[in-house]
Amino acid sequence: MSVNFDASKGTIPAYIQESWKRCHSKGLELTTMDKKSSLGEYELAEYYDQYAELLYYSSPILKDVYDSIHGTDSILLLAAPEGYIIDAVGDPSFIRKAENVALRKGANWLEESKGTNAIGTAIVEKKPVLVHGSQHFYQDNHFLTCAATPIFHPDGRLLGVLNLSSHQQNYHPFSLSLVQRVAHSIKQSLLLADTQKQTKDLYFIYDQHPNSLITLNKEGNITSLNFAASRTIGCSEQNAVGQPIGSIISGLDSSALLKGQDQNFSLNNQLFTVHTVASDNQDHSRVILRVEKQQQKGLISRYQFTDIINNDSHLNETISIAKRAADLDISLLITGESGTGKELFAQSIHGASLRSDKPFIAINCSAIPESLLESELFGYEKGAFTGAKSGGQTGKFEAANGGTLFLDEIGDMPLTAQATLLRVLQERCVTRIGGITPRPIDVRIIAATNKDLQKEIEAGQFRADLFFRLNGFTLKLPALRNRTDMLLLAEHILSQLPFKKEKAELTEDAKTFIVEYDWPGNFREMQNILQQAAFLADHNPITKALLVSLCPTSTKRKNEETTEQKPTSLLEQEIHLIKQTLERTNGNISYAAKQLNIGRNTLYRKMKMYNITL
Repeated sequence: MSVNFDASKGTIPAYIQESWKRCHSKGLELTTMDKKSSLGEYELAEYYDQYAELLYYSSPILKDVYDSIHGTDSILLLAAPEGYIIDAVGDPSFIRKAENVALRKGANWLEESKGTNAIGTAIVEKKPVLVHGSQHFYQDNHFLTCAATPIFHPDGRLLGVLNLSSHQQNYHPFSLSLVQRVAHSIKQSLLLADTQKQTKDLYFIYDQHPNSLITLNKEGNITSLNFAASRTIGCSEQNAVGQPIGSIISGLDSSALLKGQDQNFSLNNQLFTVHTVASDNQDHSRVILRVEKQQQKGLISRYQFTDIINNDSHLNETISIAKRAADLDISLLITGESGTGKELFAQSIHGASLRSDKPFIAINCSAIPESLLESELFGYEKGAFTGAKSGGQTGKFEAANGGTLFLDEIGDMPLTAQATLLRVLQERCVTRIGGITPRPIDVRIIAATNKDLQKEIEAGQFRADLFFRLNGFTLKLPALRNRTDMLLLAEHILSQLPFKKEKAELTEDAKTFIVEYDWPGNFREMQNILQQAAFLADHNPITKALLVSLCPTSTKRKNEETTEQKPTSLLEQEIHLIKQTLERTNGNISYAAKQLNIGRNTLYRKMKMYNITL
């Protein structure tokens, strides 16, 4: 079988002849092309998901190219490596004609299905091809002139095929060159996106690293520094970049650092060591500032975030926010019912902060008599009052200097003490009772309460100015009855009992009771009840009857819980959630998709659908 090809356009390319041989060997007939076979809606959606990244970056490029060739009776097609067309843009009049030969989204244009054609042959040949008029195997396609080129990933994988089709009489020798240029633009866009993603990943790791990192160029000037370094040296990245390291940190010799020599320096009475950890001997050296602080006397936090036992999505989100807040040296207000773990969070935040090796001092504002509260907080001098120690007393603020002061049950603090506390927080110095000398303090405040401070303000029981001073950021801890992991907590409590060699078992009805009980005392009540139950059960399983007998009330949780009114539609909520997650992950598609519990390609598809840009 010969190909009826206009000799004026040149001899028949070898790839056309080879394609026709393949078509004959597969038993294809010139007049019987399958035009009906196509992907269903669900199957096509799966392909959209699978190639969402390619579609996301190619679609705007195809639209731009179409704007340039609009009115030429042409159609631009993007096909998957399996031959299925997954995107199309072109002149409506030609799109209708292309429909007659199934040149549309969802149709398969592999050679096995449509014979010799630009898409299928380009996939086989893995190179750009031009198929004109009667070079197409099937006669139905002879009215077409088509140019196609593969799109390859930098690692060599075939990502798809770009095709430009038009009427045979519109043949232009530059068609193939055009699709090659467009395909190159798509490949470059994908490569740039991948590079940007890697850069964002590296910068995210750099900026979030707990060590203080500073990058110098070969002249010893600062080119970047992470958040920890900015906090350490007390200088923002904006003010530090471009400056010699020696002008920002007095006493450092940049030439010695670039040679890999460690150096020590003192800042705010603290010792720092600088290690040169990497150098490419060309443009950059990477310098890590590691803070070496002398341990001070005082309580160090006993708990870390890893000590918070949970499997509850709401609490996990709260923990994630608390970890981020730990890096910010601002006052925090933790709210929640008694027994929800406010001090556990406070200690964990301190342990994750840059003050972690400084004291963590806690004081319960409701447990100390009003007459003694101010002396406990601010200390007193010798002879300040009857019964005072002969040498005076250091207050909690001074004891926590450099570290964190946890003010538990702040809502119960008397108004007189609130006024003094506010003054200390504003002036950042404390004057002992009976003294006249202000003492500078550097303390981070974490306050906690089980009260609604807004209502307390309205009732005149809490100062509004103190509330705003304490409320740099609020963490609200969920009540135990609102959590989904009560059985996990119960099992953990039973596994940690000091008087049991083997973990006490719960009967099924006991488990049901634990889930349904209201737990007004939250974790503290659960811990107390289960400890008693395990002791009384001896070696027997803990039953519902035993738990009921130990609970002060057997009230079950009410099913009619107030639910928040949904202010937006489901579609708007999804768009908002995607935007919020992308912002939180700094545009990192992999991290965002993981947090949203969807695939990367699905996220790309949804971003394209909702016109969400990075």
